[in-house]
Amino acid sequence: MKKILTFVLAVLVLAACQKNKVNDQPVAKWNGYGSMKSGEIVKTLWAGQNMDVGTVTYGINDNADFYVTYATTGDWVISEAHMFAGDKADMPVNKPGRPKIGKFPNKGTYDPWVNTVTFTVPLSDLPPAEDPGFVVASHAVVHNTSNNQQETAWGEGEFTFCDKGWGWYATYFYNQDDNPFTILYGTEYRNDSLNVYLINVTTGQSDLILSEYIGTTNTGSYNAAAFDTESGNLFFATSNEGELYVNPMDDTQGSFLSGTLSGSTVSATFYGGNYYYIDEQTNELKMVSFDTDWHISGETTVDTVPGSIAVNDITISPDGGTMYMVGLYDGSNELIEYDMVTDTYATLSITLTADTQIAYGSDNILYAVENSGTGGEVIYSIDPSTGVVTPIDENEIIPVDIGDLTRGPTQ
Repeated sequence: MKKILTFVLAVLVLAACQKNKVNDQPVAKWNGYGSMKSGEIVKTLWAGQNMDVGTVTYGINDNADFYVTYATTGDWVISEAHMFAGDKADMPVNKPGRPKIGKFPNKGTYDPWVNTVTFTVPLSDLPPAEDPGFVVASHAVVHNTSNNQQETAWGEGEFTFCDKGWGWYATYFYNQDDNPFTILYGTEYRNDSLNVYLINVTTGQSDLILSEYIGTTNTGSYNAAAFDTESGNLFFATSNEGELYVNPMDDTQGSFLSGTLSGSTVSATFYGGNYYYIDEQTNELKMVSFDTDWHISGETTVDTVPGSIAVNDITISPDGGTMYMVGLYDGSNELIEYDMVTDTYATLSITLTADTQIAYGSDNILYAVENSGTGGEVIYSIDPSTGVVTPIDENEIIPVDIGDLTRGPTQ
């Protein structure tokens, strides 16, 4: 596998703080962040991806300003710094999602070079806390005075920009516990590349977070996506050749070949350390196991789906007892329930479109995306016990055609 883009994901940052009484201060000045002003977040400033050269500190001062302080250690000094704090939608990025450092509104060059840099932004200029907050990205150019080494540096994070590997931004939340959200991954194979979208099903928003050149297949395409929350691995397969690939989403490494499946597939899910898929040729449900390096170590047949069902996508309930399938049955596309304990099948009174993709979120809710009919995808939640299908946001359309949907990381 060849990687041409690097991937960056953004970090969710929680402020460990206590409530403070703010006296004689206009409410608008604090913009909802008054109770956070004693909280401070300190992150590592990484240069060249793996060199600890200091810290970046985020906090709120008594003047109702959000501040970012860079501080280098040892022989490292700063010649340039660029910082963005604000609505994520306003962050300067190019079309693939890479940050435009030069367009960050807070920036400076330093001659002579310095060990500390501080930027401040009035809280009144930032999105209000109950929105629930804002994103912040901290970039610098650093130099080692002992050997004239120059490096790019970023304040550390777990979630990043768009492609894989280098440069973080953080999401500054007023109260994360009161603002949970659920992430799904949607995959798309286009122009010889695998595109992965991070879908916030709480708000209906989506972002391209990975675009990786993976080449063409002899026949078919790349599909059968599944995500393992424990390892952070995203799995996908060539639909006809049966090659299974693994992408470590929490690492800079590109996708690698895990092995070859015994069957062909476009639908898959992950549960309990195993990859499950439906063999399109035999309609068998198969379970794939792995060694410690995530190469295929074995494959077993769990069951044979009745021939009257043509499966389009699958997911397993959080307790591992039920597999749900989107499939063509008796002339219509329906949600089908397979009890993995009793080995029984049942159709639910939910009619879906032929291209519907399903996945459970970390909130234990079953979600679906399907073509809007006007371009792009719409997101629904499904209650299998009642058959109620609820749009997440009737006005929010994901502007891409999702080939497969899978669970995302826990947020």
